[in-house]
Amino acid sequence: MRNYKKTIIGFSLILGMFIASLLYPFYGDENYNEEFYIYDKQGHLIAKAPTPPTPDHLLGTDRNGQDMIYLHLYGAKFTISAAFFITFFRVLAGVSTGMIIALWLPKVKTYFKDLFLAFRYVPALVIAIFMMSPFIDRFTGIPVWTIASYQIGVLTLIAYPAIVLMTIDYIEEMQRKSFVVSSFLMGASRFHVLTKHIWPFLKSIGLLIFVQQLFSTLVILMHLGVFKAYLGGQTKGGIFTADDGVPPPETLSNEWGGLIGQNFKVMIQYPWIVLSTMFFFFFLISVTNMMKKELEGHLAYENIDFIGKIKKKKGKKILLKEKKTISTSFQFINKEQKEAGF
Repeated sequence: MRNYKKTIIGFSLILGMFIASLLYPFYGDENYNEEFYIYDKQGHLIAKAPTPPTPDHLLGTDRNGQDMIYLHLYGAKFTISAAFFITFFRVLAGVSTGMIIALWLPKVKTYFKDLFLAFRYVPALVIAIFMMSPFIDRFTGIPVWTIASYQIGVLTLIAYPAIVLMTIDYIEEMQRKSFVVSSFLMGASRFHVLTKHIWPFLKSIGLLIFVQQLFSTLVILMHLGVFKAYLGGQTKGGIFTADDGVPPPETLSNEWGGLIGQNFKVMIQYPWIVLSTMFFFFFLISVTNMMKKELEGHLAYENIDFIGKIKKKKGKKILLKEKKTISTSFQFINKEQKEAGF
């Protein structure tokens, strides 16, 4: 566990933010500390929402006069839980299907690639918006959790083919390793090879895929918000203040992508409204990226055990310098190691 300090810290920060959001009803304001009009001591009107950052509202207020910090704390649980659910289902479905095809149905790989050919050329964001459009264009009255579940399914589907093919390629390469070939020659079943030889290494790859997909999910949730694909759908009323007199749609769940989308058009006029949400999003994305890089580094280190050596010097194990390439394949011995006798 000592080797994964950044990953542990990252998950702890995300978990802490999620718990703080869950506990919001116990310490937060029901109306998000709403302050639509601001008066001086003499009762004169001096400001109207949205207001820029002040000591009373450190990140300012939105067009409904709601404090941006309270809004983000409330919506964090929807953003984080959606990202984790989508990532979990992506990895579970993709890795499971990939294992089955690679070991038991290898001929299906070609048909699988042809079936999901469009996913290789059409941007995932375009596919997601097209499939979500019946529920995001207007207020439908459908329960928020029903819409959110459908959206989670769509966001799971758009990454499913890539994870399946990635898993198949990894297992196929593992099957070419000498110790796996030897097991097959000795009569081992595919299930035995999977559980004893492939799965221990697939777990490491799976964890890395999970963090990579979590990173990808957070990014696409932010992009969907710009196109008003709010997680959970739209409210019927919307934002109170509108230049044309028609309240624009508002996110039902206050998830962060929706907060960006509903205020994107007024970013030039009231930049703090969008920038504060982007700050929270970038914080989550930066933490996830930190974990991803650490896992990639350790994965490169662990893969050396198959073909590399560890040189002992002065009682300490020092890893010989080599080119670290992150991929589903193992690293090759470089020229310096070859000349050194490895």
